[in-house]
Amino acid sequence: MTTSPSTETKAGRLHAALRDEILSGQLAAGSPVDEVAVAQAHGVSRTPVREALRALRSEGLLVPGARRQLHVVDVSPEHRQEIATVRAALETAAARVAASTRSSGDVDSLRLMVLRQRRYARAGDSGAFMEADEDFHRALAQVAAMPTLDRLLDQLGSFVRLARLGEPTPRTHMMALTREHHRLLDLLEEGDGDALAETLSGHILSTASRR
Repeated sequence: MTTSPSTETKAGRLHAALRDEILSGQLAAGSPVDEVAVAQAHGVSRTPVREALRALRSEGLLVPGARRQLHVVDVSPEHRQEIATVRAALETAAARVAASTRSSGDVDSLRLMVLRQRRYARAGDSGAFMEADEDFHRALAQVAAMPTLDRLLDQLGSFVRLARLGEPTPRTHMMALTREHHRLLDLLEEGDGDALAETLSGHILSTASRR
């Protein structure tokens, strides 16, 4: 598990800025990230740049290329499938616990999130929809109150977002996802941990294969 530099430092602020550029696609997959160029662009010395790039490399967002130059990671189809498999394992572990710890307030809050997703789907706003989708899955896992698992999902979330970059989501697909989310919440409300875990795993893996 990695530790990011504090945002109160130059290195921390630079790390956060570069991370946002990578996850938004502003720094495209495979593009080189040069230490000198980053220092000049952000008006800082090379010392905080080295620290920021080291943190991004340890997170897996930067990878070494030819002549040891760093590049933005390129999420291949095989990597996407790996991400989905790991995500399914983590989220289903949380789901089994959540089914026995959930409150009516948890379920109501999650249903409101799905209703918000439906509004985005009807409007055809795939960007807002997928951001809300990430929020829903994280909130569902957080019902289990498992901090270590939650931190692992937070780290994995960067790759989930990268895997979705540049792939528009059709309105029909978005509406199908909201229906699946309602089904997940029905199972959560019923407290059926086994059925919830099985359905959630299928939901995550099939969503990855549809993209």
